[in-house]
Amino acid sequence: MKRYALLALLIFPVHIAFALTLDVTTDKTTYNYGDYLTVIITVSEVSDSVAVMHIVGPDGVKSSAIPIPIKDMITSITTPNAFDPQLYKEGRYQIQITYAGADASTEFEIVDAGNAFLPFGSNLIISQWTDGIISDYSLLKFLSDKGAISINPEESMKIPQWYKINAGWWLERKITDVEFLNALQYLIGQKII
Repeated sequence: MKRYALLALLIFPVHIAFALTLDVTTDKTTYNYGDYLTVIITVSEVSDSVAVMHIVGPDGVKSSAIPIPIKDMITSITTPNAFDPQLYKEGRYQIQITYAGADASTEFEIVDAGNAFLPFGSNLIISQWTDGIISDYSLLKFLSDKGAISINPEESMKIPQWYKINAGWWLERKITDVEFLNALQYLIGQKII
């Protein structure tokens, strides 16, 4: 009888279903204003489902659903905008992910370390400036109005053309907000602008 059971298993293999596993982490546990959030989602198998992410703030308010296509066993996404104190309070946040019936969560914290940072919307404004869509004055006015730089801009002020290289590096995240702003503030301090 045991031989027939073994033979049956060889001929008709039993398919054992394993539950999909899901894990979510962030690249850091503590973020400062000006930092970008990177979320890493790891799954044991890729399905046709889309992951749904929510960010829960320190006050318990949950964000709208953020759909994330999962095409690989490890998916890393980075926010297009840095943390800005006008949008994010200091405190502990939770990321909640649901994917193919599995749930996972992780936490991170935002603190104000006093670092210089570019305000929300800078990626659009700086991109338009590098493309020549907006003037030097408009860029300086935006940054001044948001408190990112110390200057009272005038229409006649000109930013050196070569500084657009720094802007491109910032847009590609090759330099930080602090590096971009410190260099710009240096040009202002040296009366180059």
